[in-house]
Amino acid sequence: MGNQPNQKLKLLYLMEIMLKKTDAQSGLAMHEVLGELAARGIDADRKSVGRDFGVLREFGLDVVFDTSTRRWRLEERPFSAEELVMLVDAVQSAPFLTEAMAVGLIKKLQGFASESQEERLLQRLDLDEYVKMNNPQVFWNIDAIQQASYEGKKVRFRYFHLDANGNRVLNHDGKIYELTPLRLVFARELYYLLAYHERYDGMTPYRVDRMVDVEVSDQPAVRNQTTATWQLKDQLRLSFGVFGDTELEPVVLEMDERLVSVARDKFGDDMDVYPAGEGKAKVYAKAPLTPQFYGWLLQMGSDVRILSPSRAVEEYKTYLTDALKPYE
Repeated sequence: MGNQPNQKLKLLYLMEIMLKKTDAQSGLAMHEVLGELAARGIDADRKSVGRDFGVLREFGLDVVFDTSTRRWRLEERPFSAEELVMLVDAVQSAPFLTEAMAVGLIKKLQGFASESQEERLLQRLDLDEYVKMNNPQVFWNIDAIQQASYEGKKVRFRYFHLDANGNRVLNHDGKIYELTPLRLVFARELYYLLAYHERYDGMTPYRVDRMVDVEVSDQPAVRNQTTATWQLKDQLRLSFGVFGDTELEPVVLEMDERLVSVARDKFGDDMDVYPAGEGKAKVYAKAPLTPQFYGWLLQMGSDVRILSPSRAVEEYKTYLTDALKPYE
């Protein structure tokens, strides 16, 4: 039996069978395991397969024999069915992926699923309802940025915006940007490169999907006091779409109690809440006093108002007045 063709592949085929044909809810009887091996050109007997299961357990696969059903199965998998569903949903809804990228990633995720789990994943696939980006280079852009950071080099790229017709227009007539990468962040469902700009001695954000011709520069990354001490912390409130050295300031809001959970989604645990009577609550938090912050408040209409600071009250009044001007 040892000289038969494909015997060297027996253990690998057996692992493949357990990964695709079994999970915590379903298993295979020994004669079914032998049949699967035979279909792959492997002649085996019960004793040898039993020994092989022992080897797979030593390797780290959780192969178990269910005495109640007399079936072999893989109890624990690299990903549970629920985890795979969440990952597939995340891939489908990610706007920074093209449709082709999303399909490719989902196929790879399906490789971690058993056949019964794969059926659950297929029921959720409907890419038509999601808006996808049109720059398939984003993966390579990310790779180049990470490589530049690893090598301590600057990153070179051109940057574009879209005109009224949706056509790409290179910024500054195709000028090459050559900047020090600080961090890649995922915010507002997009990837951004936060880069140090020597001219301004500060950080500037760039959408990774709007970067083209991205490559690692020959120039070393800038190492100075600004880059050495910079970190993604209180100066950045990504949940409000703010990038840069925007200070967070203490604010006090009065809002309908039903909106407290909405505020907590924005501020996280960095806020205090106290009952204000008549179905109202006072929220003490820190926020960037920016148009993004005021725009978020506007979504809640008259159910929220700023109590302090007075500067924020006046700026919000101006924001509301300016928003009405086109309709006067």
